Amino acid sequence: MQNLFFDTRKLDESCRAAYGLTEEIMMENAAAALENAILEHGKFSDFRNRVLIFCGRGNNGADGYALARRLRLRYDVVVFQCEQPSSPLCVLQAERAAKCGTVFFDLEDFTLEFVESAVVIVDCIFGTGFRGELNEKIQILLNDANDVSAFRIACDVPSGIDLDGNVSVGTFKADLTVTMGALKLSLFHDLTKDFTGEVVCADLGVVRRLYENSSNSPLKAAVLLDESDMFLPHRTRLCVNKGSFGHAVIAFGEKKGAPVLSGLSAERFGAGLVTLVDLSGDADFDSVPPELMTATELPERTTAIALGMGLGRTAQAEAIIQQFFNFLAVNPEIPCVIDADACYSPSLPGFLKQRGRKTVLTPHPKEFQAILRACSLGDYSVQDCITRRPELIELFCRAFPKATIIVKGANPMIGQFDGRKFNLYVNPFGKPCLAKGGSGDVLSGLIVALLSQKYRCIDAAATASLAHALASRKIACDFSMTPLELIEKVASLG
Repeated sequence: MQNLFFDTRKLDESCRAAYGLTEEIMMENAAAALENAILEHGKFSDFRNRVLIFCGRGNNGADGYALARRLRLRYDVVVFQCEQPSSPLCVLQAERAAKCGTVFFDLEDFTLEFVESAVVIVDCIFGTGFRGELNEKIQILLNDANDVSAFRIACDVPSGIDLDGNVSVGTFKADLTVTMGALKLSLFHDLTKDFTGEVVCADLGVVRRLYENSSNSPLKAAVLLDESDMFLPHRTRLCVNKGSFGHAVIAFGEKKGAPVLSGLSAERFGAGLVTLVDLSGDADFDSVPPELMTATELPERTTAIALGMGLGRTAQAEAIIQQFFNFLAVNPEIPCVIDADACYSPSLPGFLKQRGRKTVLTPHPKEFQAILRACSLGDYSVQDCITRRPELIELFCRAFPKATIIVKGANPMIGQFDGRKFNLYVNPFGKPCLAKGGSGDVLSGLIVALLSQKYRCIDAAATASLAHALASRKIACDFSMTPLELIEKVASLG
């Protein structure tokens, strides 16, 4: 796990106070990190070795001028002054770069030839200080930079991304973002995923742990999950039977494919028994694979339940959901996963108020919108549920502190209130091949499998989400993945 921060400017201040560093020392380390990234790129030749640096007027621009000075004579360094230096350090670093013979140009001098001839383009315009929209001239500059084959590096945060993870028209599309001191939450929002590229963190004179611990105030906003945070359900005991690994139950309803996918996923992820249960009274199990069991009532030894996938939103579906909620209310020790159609149930708020504990909700943004509305937490747009996801997840978790929620997306976010504080976890590993019907049903199956094997809700949510995303990375073609292929790839994670 790695810490994520909303804004690191307070950490910069506390780091200087705690360790006796100066802004210049930290800036020199930032420039050195950018220099190392360029040296590691290494795709230069005697005839093509231009490094193009876009500099703003503040300290992000100062990092760019310091970089230009460090690279002078090693490469053909060209600096575009997007605005004239104004912060004291930016003025100083520009003067130093000029004394080394660095070539400066203004925006008015810009032509397409500059970006077409560059091997590396470095964005040092705004960093974390950006708000609003990029002006038209900078949009043109960055759009042209985004359209060429150069390797693009962003200093701290790609220009056009603000602290809340909003993306302006014309935002710089980095292949690599070298973020300074600590990781920023804004780099891991859904909308920013197409602009950050690989994200690496640079030390600014002290190692990251010292930098992050320099403040006496708790500034951490979230946690970024690593592959090592995935705890697969390996079987270490030898004297076991199928009952040793739980009995996962999945509600079976109107659309048969979704619960079947969840059932196959649960079986693949270690559940000892998986049963599809149809409480409608007109069960049709003809399409169910033989490896899954079926029933018309809840098994006596149910250890975890998943409901909502393929149930529909008819009156009959609501009656089935209500039966499951009633069962779970009187059996609080049985954990459950609530997904898909169950997220729209008018019975959901009452269930969460009555029970809440041992409950994992797995909505996508539109389903999250429905949950927030049904629970009287606000009438937000689907776009709000994407752009304001951390804030709205916290709102939900404080209202229902016993529940765990995963809001799906390009970077799924998991929220939980542990009784003392709100915790937000971000999974950065998902690939676009997951944007396909049935992927969410697979995730629900993975979670209920772990819950049936006695994982805590937060551990089941994190491990299942990581397994889901990392399995997708084993699929070569980004458009051809099927849910069944995804389930198969889960087996290769161990």
